[in-house]
Amino acid sequence: MTATESNGSPPSERADGDATLHKGPEVVAPSSRVNVAFPFSQIKVTEPSKELAELAGLVYDLVVAMDPWLPEDRQEELRARALAVRERLR
Repeated sequence: MTATESNGSPPSERADGDATLHKGPEVVAPSSRVNVAFPFSQIKVTEPSKELAELAGLVYDLVVAMDPWLPEDRQEELRARALAVRERLR
């Protein structure tokens, strides 16, 4: 078996004229590509259920009922957030 037959490429010669066999390619260029698959065909957009809208209303009612026990600095924020969710799900 000759040097060319072992890996399909001719041996390279060193400065002193000695031919050596290489086990792999001379240039290694790693790939940094990544394939990512998203399941777009499985995403379904639906309207909020009636139960979810009722639950949002219940949360708002609880926030309003708990107003006397909530810290003053949190009352307005919680009421506004609960109201926004309730209105969005109606």
